[in-house]
Amino acid sequence: MKRTGLDGRLRDLFIGDVTSLGDRWRLLSICLFAFCLPLAPVVLPLLMLLVIATHLVDREVWRNRPVVRFDLFSPALWSVLLLLLHVAGMAWTTNTDFGWFDVGIKLPLLLLPMLAFFPGVRRTGRDAVLFSFCAGNMVAVIICLFSAVFRATMPGGAGASEFLSSNFSAMLHPSYFAWYLVTALACYFLGGLKDRLPRIEGILLVGLLCIGLVLTESRMGWITLPLVLVWSLVAAWQDRWTRRLLLSVLVTSMLGGTALAIFSEGVRYRVMELFTPTDPATADAGASAAIRTVVWKAAWDVGNHNLPWGTGTGDVKDELLLRYKEIGAVHAEERKLNAHNQFLQTFAALGLPGLAALLLLILVPLARLLLPRDPDGSLRACALVLIALNFNVESMLEVQAGAVFTGFLLWVLWWPRAAVSSSRP
Repeated sequence: MKRTGLDGRLRDLFIGDVTSLGDRWRLLSICLFAFCLPLAPVVLPLLMLLVIATHLVDREVWRNRPVVRFDLFSPALWSVLLLLLHVAGMAWTTNTDFGWFDVGIKLPLLLLPMLAFFPGVRRTGRDAVLFSFCAGNMVAVIICLFSAVFRATMPGGAGASEFLSSNFSAMLHPSYFAWYLVTALACYFLGGLKDRLPRIEGILLVGLLCIGLVLTESRMGWITLPLVLVWSLVAAWQDRWTRRLLLSVLVTSMLGGTALAIFSEGVRYRVMELFTPTDPATADAGASAAIRTVVWKAAWDVGNHNLPWGTGTGDVKDELLLRYKEIGAVHAEERKLNAHNQFLQTFAALGLPGLAALLLLILVPLARLLLPRDPDGSLRACALVLIALNFNVESMLEVQAGAVFTGFLLWVLWWPRAAVSSSRP
């Protein structure tokens, strides 16, 4: 019997297609992991081990002889390959301490997607996992808003600046938080959650996600917000209520962003920097957009100088710093910046094989989604595009927040989606 109201909907969401006690414990661990992604990065390694443990103790996995099933079009396979290339890159590296540290950071690219290779594990409750992730982001935005209000009203507070950028994003770097938030929006509109949650709660969720996204001051977040909204609008054009909601959110977000750009000098500067020509020769530029052109060129030079295999997993940071010093990039050298582009970072570290593996990680699953009709193709394609866009402006896999989230997406989004009614109370 179909339940109505938020309590009934959540019960259906978390229990509807979960039948065994083992499935429930496994789903609970994954939902807790998804909820804590934007809220408590420090506990994610322990929660990831809990997720893996609840899978490995499942009798269904070991009842028959385990069979590993590889799918060339699955992002999980290419994710594992990328991690194994980083391990192989230790063979021609000299800074082994940093190399093994880097491998440890990227370990979620192996540990989470590898669970997709075991068909004995029942993949149920995907919508509950996506809801937990969206709820975690919503709670994170609320905490950041209340924290900003508290700091702004305290003596010595920074006033309105407490609501912007890194002052606002207290738990994650603003770029990563923006990536989480815009992905949560895609999960709500393209992943079926809009059909499983009441309208009022859905509007509240979407509104808070958009507010948080605008306040992060992430320029990639500002670019991908209208992209996801328009993408969702095209996908749900026949749904009158969703169409109205998306158009309202799109217009409101544009008006809010415009108001911020007019009345906030910091926001206005970040917007204008997007349209201000930068001179790559200005190697000690401190501006965010200008310094990226410097580190991108340096990473490209390091990769070309170490063809075809790259510097090795552990030496890429040292080689980048050496290159910064050679070109006089004082600001980049002092801050020990990475390439701020995952494709260039991987190219510098692992050469052509690493760059090929990273490109295949995105392009092969994307090509598969363009062939047969896939009910989840829109969400999966959107997630891959968001990964690619964010990889272009940040070395996302060089920190835990990016590596864990990438492994999580490449695993969970390829679960089957539960069939549900599209009616909403």
